[in-house]
Amino acid sequence: MVTVLEQISKTLVADRVICKLKQLMDAEGLNQSQLAEMTNLAPGTVGKLYRSQFERIDCDTAIALCKFFNVDLCGLFEIQLQKD
Repeated sequence: MVTVLEQISKTLVADRVICKLKQLMDAEGLNQSQLAEMTNLAPGTVGKLYRSQFERIDCDTAIALCKFFNVDLCGLFEIQLQKD
């Protein structure tokens, strides 16, 4: 039988997608405003990706960022899978 604590623990360690935007920006010495202006992305979009606080990934946004940083999707995003 699964306890309530085990259920909560599994919820907190769920699979998720992490955006590596902060690391890419830091390496280039860019802030969020600069990146938004240079890529024509909304500052709010850049901010959410920077903090990995997003629920969906827009294809056009991902393509723009991959082109800008010259990386593929694996260079921009990482999938962290829950360990059973």
